[in-house]
Amino acid sequence: MNKLLLVSLATLLASGCASVSMLPQEAAAVDFTAPEGKTGWSKYEHVERFVGYKPAQLYEAAKVGLGSAGFSLRKADITKGIVVGEHGMTAHDWNVIAGVYFKEVDGTPTVKIIVEGSKDIGFSGDVTSDGWTGKILKGMREHLNATYQAVLKVDKADLK
Repeated sequence: MNKLLLVSLATLLASGCASVSMLPQEAAAVDFTAPEGKTGWSKYEHVERFVGYKPAQLYEAAKVGLGSAGFSLRKADITKGIVVGEHGMTAHDWNVIAGVYFKEVDGTPTVKIIVEGSKDIGFSGDVTSDGWTGKILKGMREHLNATYQAVLKVDKADLK
């Protein structure tokens, strides 16, 4: 009886864990016009436009943004417009995963971030958000500004 209870509990906990397979596997499968904010039990979405940047630049920035927010890289494919990271356990979740998707929308390079937390039932309810989408976007912006503003300064210096 105890073994059955233990196996049942382990199965229940494992089924609530967030995994990379829960996220879309390419940008073509993502709706960049869908509602933003909290869109599920522990799911958060955010879209942002990055005027003037190329897909390769967004790809590199997505990896840096995930890393700066504490996520480990789990999957990255520039041809599919996807970078996925896993955060692991937090004070409120067994696991948190984030997907950064990028493609041109109406001629403008656009990024959509989808964050999923574990679907466990905690005493504090769903507090997955923790600003993950904002933290990832902040890391991306800082990387793009630092990298490409430095290039602009060097180019201007060459003109003198």
